[in-house]
Amino acid sequence: MRQTLWISIAATLLLFAPGCKKEPAGEAQTQQQLEEAQKRVDQAEQQAAEARRQLEEAQQKAAQQQQRQASRAPGAPASPVAPARSQGLSPATSSLAPAAPAPKPVTVPAGTPVVVRTTSAISTKDMKAGEAFAATLQEPLVAGGVTLAPKGAEVEGVVVQSDPGGRVKGVAQIGIALRSIQTAAGKVEIQTGTHFAQAKSSVKKDVTRGAIMTGVGAAIGAIAGGGRGAAVGAGVGAGAGTATAMATRGEAAAIPAESVLTFQLKAPVTVTVK
Repeated sequence: MRQTLWISIAATLLLFAPGCKKEPAGEAQTQQQLEEAQKRVDQAEQQAAEARRQLEEAQQKAAQQQQRQASRAPGAPASPVAPARSQGLSPATSSLAPAAPAPKPVTVPAGTPVVVRTTSAISTKDMKAGEAFAATLQEPLVAGGVTLAPKGAEVEGVVVQSDPGGRVKGVAQIGIALRSIQTAAGKVEIQTGTHFAQAKSSVKKDVTRGAIMTGVGAAIGAIAGGGRGAAVGAGVGAGAGTATAMATRGEAAAIPAESVLTFQLKAPVTVTVK
């Protein structure tokens, strides 16, 4: 721009210079000077236009070079505009997209029922206190509108009591409780109440067994010694029946496989949901 200004000033001086001189000049000479001045002005404008064009090209090349270097630099963040345009969204719309929710703890209060289904039989015949058993959730575990563990989730329990029962008196009894559930946040330890199961009473069988043994003893005594022998034999048979009953335990307490059982949490459980 400065070069063009100086050229214009020079041309103006050339135009007015002949008029300032006192020496006469011919019309042809004056016309020639005007044409030469105009040529110089035109050349100066062309040079200025070419200089501006070259400057713009240099600026564009420098900007492109900076962009290429920024894209090649390791760890350079991706442009946020490109993904937005590829999805048909404006940069303003993409910047307003909601962020992923932060993990939050959800507490299951004490007293919440936990319904499970056993996967195998649990019996005093083959399980002792402290042994573990497996089950699955029969109903999803939900708290605050959030499903913490779906139906079918793995559940682990423990035998807290395994009493095979006394002889003649008393029946077998088994007690079980839950101790962990596989939730969306992983395995979570829990505490529940105890579910008990008892065997059927064997008193009737013991009485029948004693009566049979008494009859057998009386029959043998009658054959051996008449009436007095029958009385003695009956006593011996009754004693034998009682001894047999005392030596034999009653039925085992058992919880069949596929049994649906309901437990209650004894303490609250907190699960962090992502």
